[in-house]
Amino acid sequence: MVAQEKKYPFAFREATYLEAIDAIAKMCEVNFIYSDDNIPMVKRINFNKEASLVEILHYMFDGKFLDFRIDDDDVIVTVRRIPLDSKEGRRMAKYTVSGIVREKFTNETIIGASIYFDDLDIGTVTNVDGFFSISVPLGKYNIRIKSLGFQGIDTVIQVNKEYQLNMKLDVRETKLKEVLILSSNSEIYDGVLELSNITKVSPEITKELPMILGEGDVIKSLQLMPGFKSANEGSSELSVRGGRTDQNLFLIDNVPIYNATHSLGFYSIFNTNSLKSVKTYKSGLPAQYGGRGSSVIDVHLREGNSQNYNISGGVGTISANLTLEGPIKKDKSSFIISGRRPYTDLFQISGEGLNSILFYDLSTKLKFQLDEKNTITTSGYFSRDRLAFEDVSSSEWGNNTANVTWTSLLSSKLYSNLSLWYTHYNVSNIINSVPETSYRTSYTIDDLGLKYNLEHYLTPFLTLKGGVESMFHLYNSGDITPYDQESIITPTEAQDIRSLESAGYFDVEWNIADKVKLGIGGRYSRFDNFKNKREYIPIATPLGTADTPTTTALQDTIYNEGLQINNTHHNFDPRLSISVGLTKTQSVRLAYDRMSQYAQELNLSTLPSNAGVWVPANEDINPLINNQFSIGYINKIKDGAFDISLDAYYKDSENILELKPNGQFVSPDNLLNDVSTGIGRSYGFETLFRKRKGTVTGSISYTWSYSQMQVDGINNNNWYATNQDQRHVFNILASFEITKQIQFSAVWNYASGRPFTSPIGKHHKDGYVIPIYGDRNAARLPSTHHLDISLTFYRKMHEQKRNESSFNFSIYNVYARKNTYSYIFRSNSVNPEQLETVKVYLFSILPSFSYNFKF
Repeated sequence: MVAQEKKYPFAFREATYLEAIDAIAKMCEVNFIYSDDNIPMVKRINFNKEASLVEILHYMFDGKFLDFRIDDDDVIVTVRRIPLDSKEGRRMAKYTVSGIVREKFTNETIIGASIYFDDLDIGTVTNVDGFFSISVPLGKYNIRIKSLGFQGIDTVIQVNKEYQLNMKLDVRETKLKEVLILSSNSEIYDGVLELSNITKVSPEITKELPMILGEGDVIKSLQLMPGFKSANEGSSELSVRGGRTDQNLFLIDNVPIYNATHSLGFYSIFNTNSLKSVKTYKSGLPAQYGGRGSSVIDVHLREGNSQNYNISGGVGTISANLTLEGPIKKDKSSFIISGRRPYTDLFQISGEGLNSILFYDLSTKLKFQLDEKNTITTSGYFSRDRLAFEDVSSSEWGNNTANVTWTSLLSSKLYSNLSLWYTHYNVSNIINSVPETSYRTSYTIDDLGLKYNLEHYLTPFLTLKGGVESMFHLYNSGDITPYDQESIITPTEAQDIRSLESAGYFDVEWNIADKVKLGIGGRYSRFDNFKNKREYIPIATPLGTADTPTTTALQDTIYNEGLQINNTHHNFDPRLSISVGLTKTQSVRLAYDRMSQYAQELNLSTLPSNAGVWVPANEDINPLINNQFSIGYINKIKDGAFDISLDAYYKDSENILELKPNGQFVSPDNLLNDVSTGIGRSYGFETLFRKRKGTVTGSISYTWSYSQMQVDGINNNNWYATNQDQRHVFNILASFEITKQIQFSAVWNYASGRPFTSPIGKHHKDGYVIPIYGDRNAARLPSTHHLDISLTFYRKMHEQKRNESSFNFSIYNVYARKNTYSYIFRSNSVNPEQLETVKVYLFSILPSFSYNFKF
């Protein structure tokens, strides 16, 4: 009989079960009796210490799936449940459990709900339409379904054929006791490893945070997370890991948006009452996303309540919003309309010459449930802004989108999504500081796109995703016309730039081993530029001497008909990520992302803000290419009450578009006279600590980063800091549940100063002093910091109904620090020959309020 208590020096490292069984049999002189079909195939044994035979057997066969008993010199491996990671398990895992998870009260689908099989230790999450699919063996199973902000459900199902499991979750009646912003970062969540670095923002919870001018904002909430920076003090513009603001792909129901901010940048264009989900990607980007170089902000609008009619809204310091929703036909179709607007078109802010700020946004969505397997949704978004400075300038811009999506469940394992969409972006500017040189200019982009996406849940271990998309771009740089009757500006007629961007992509998500998940993806894209309707052909003419070159003073014009391809760019962007669960509470993720961007925004210093021009790639300008390498680690502590995450990244860039010194973009016909392209590099370290449960919740985030670029002809071809280069960004968020009805929140932010170009000398002209500027971005603004607080009161207006209201009082910049926004260098008004520096700041202390209701 074998000595069961004798210690043996086991040294298994990444050993297969069959290798470990063979080694134990020889070392302990025992015989194993088992079925090869029931032994895990890819799970590995890591056991390096002295232990008895019983101890090593308990480690390998813990009783959840396989057990053992010892009979004299025989070790008999018994089966409680067949492991899915075995030959027999893979043969048996043929019954598909699929369904849709919805909110009980509104019947809206829930994105990212987890479905976890306790007995099998596997799980999955719902997709963007609330759909899930997973294959399991024959048997009876305990299942847990839960999602953030909802009451979870435990249920038992008996699987002996394909099983459809449609569930409805109820919203938690008590206020959420988890951290205000949920960020999934390589997280092991009910058996699911996350391949992407994802940050999710709850639209409702933003109403508990300190607000500027009484408006909650998902983008400002996002800026509290590491790696996401405000492009300017107080701005909702976003810089992600050193990338410019134009490198973020903003999507509203799969439709791209070119400008995601309202007037002065204090607000984003997203009305929280209309939002269903906000999910962002910094690394590990799925291949279905393309066309931008740094990140994805994927926003989905609510579908509307198909059960009951509801009205919700809010009143803030300068604006109000209202949302109407309800069923068109109960349980079959629904609508939602949500709008936001200031109280008056004339809003004065302390400052010379500011005349008016106006903005509005309106979103609509209709949903039609054709049958159990087919759904059609249509959505639209419309926004408009006007910013005017009396007798100086004015700027108007807006976004319009339309989308029709057909979602179909082709089988219990196959899901498809077909979208036809349109987006329009336009900017109009008037420069009127001097009547003789006053002018009006405009700029528009029109895109028409079609996208087809498939998801195949092949096995519990393997999911295949893929699709194709194509979009036609129409860029118009805008006519330039005289504004004042006295203006001497020569009118310029712009022409359309037409291009076609197409792509095919695939993603493979593969659980290659226990707690090891691999993501392999690729995106092939092609960008075709069509010939302009007018082409200018330079005609060389001699200057008259043999020693001097020719000149191109004259031009000929060719007129092209139809769509003729002028030049083509194409790229293949591989995406690779692997996530490893070190323990039940710890995981690490590595990712490589290559991203191609075929149009870049050129910011023009001679025009008002929000007047950048998007310049597509052509025969002279190559597309922006970013390559990013990243690694991340997360550890959940005390059953998820705390967690800490660490991330590091390195990103290099090619073909960054930059305005030349003294360059002034007037027409795309002479683009090369005004712009250059260069290379860039960004790298950094990010950390986040969160307390997610209890009366006091919060987070501490820190980002250390560099962002630099090198462009021929600028700074003597040396590397210099980009506008996004901030060495340190530090955020502290704390939320206190004083009572069930009163919530107090505070946010403290610190950020290193941004780079700027400062004068190094001056010269005199016509009695005025003109600054002479040094190297680009060689100086730094002072660091900024501010403390913001808010107090939110909740009231349930009817005990039997879901009627509720809340009042939020916020103070931005409590200790009234005058953070530097920028410097202006100008002649002194008293002594014009003296150069003076003027500090510009936006706010000192700024109180605000908002009242929100729902019934």
